[in-house]
Amino acid sequence: MKQILLFIIVFLLSLPASRSQVVLARWTFPTGNQTDSLADGGIPANLDKAIHTEGGTSAIDFSKNGFTTKAAQATDWNDGADLKCWVVEITTTNYDHLTISSKQQSGGNNPGPRDWKVQYRPAAASFWTDVPNTTLEVQNDWTTGVLDSVELPEECKNQASLFIRWVMTSNTNSIGDPVAATGISKIDDIVFTGKLINTALAEPDQAIRLSVYPNPCTSQITVTSADPITSLIVTDASGQVVYSADRFGNEITLEVGQLPAGYYILRATTASSRVITARFFRMD
Repeated sequence: MKQILLFIIVFLLSLPASRSQVVLARWTFPTGNQTDSLADGGIPANLDKAIHTEGGTSAIDFSKNGFTTKAAQATDWNDGADLKCWVVEITTTNYDHLTISSKQQSGGNNPGPRDWKVQYRPAAASFWTDVPNTTLEVQNDWTTGVLDSVELPEECKNQASLFIRWVMTSNTNSIGDPVAATGISKIDDIVFTGKLINTALAEPDQAIRLSVYPNPCTSQITVTSADPITSLIVTDASGQVVYSADRFGNEITLEVGQLPAGYYILRATTASSRVITARFFRMD
């Protein structure tokens, strides 16, 4: 009996470790501020990615109620069939078995587009391709227009830059009338997951980390990297560059007291030509 148990234990230990599903990027819009445009979870390579719209909608309002906290909301979806859309960009480098989840809602008093689908486009491609099983009919609730861990096609795996869009497919609103300029579309709880292709490899941007402290900060931050930094760029939540300089060293101090309070993205280029990022928050 002991020999059999020993054999079973040795056999189980010899099996390759299972690859768990990892959150690659997540937008849950937790604060209701403009900083919610940036991913609030995921691997470091995706934390500076921002949601936006295309086709001519209004600016995004992040202060409106979502499924649990807040949501992204826009208007001006009129005459937008196959054109107006929500868009995010993510990296899936070294990940496969990708999934997508999201929730959408149409306005009540100002009903927005009813019919949607999800499409993908690797950065190198010039056209959008439909994601199977993502045809959506959106109503004034958070239960109808839902994607729950829908698998993305194989072509989406291991991409340095992958674009995903939720595009309206008709000009009909959620109560059956034409979509008006005042029609509201909300999106919330966007989550992408994947499995590491080779568990012997580090996750993207994990082999070399960029550390920022103190974080949050008030007047000064220290930036460190195992690979010497050769240049730095700091952008605000809207993507505007607020600081850039060629600096060299493994530890660099920056004065940030002149910046308005809020979240910032620090992007560093290193001596080995890696680009690594980190977020910091400056408070008053």
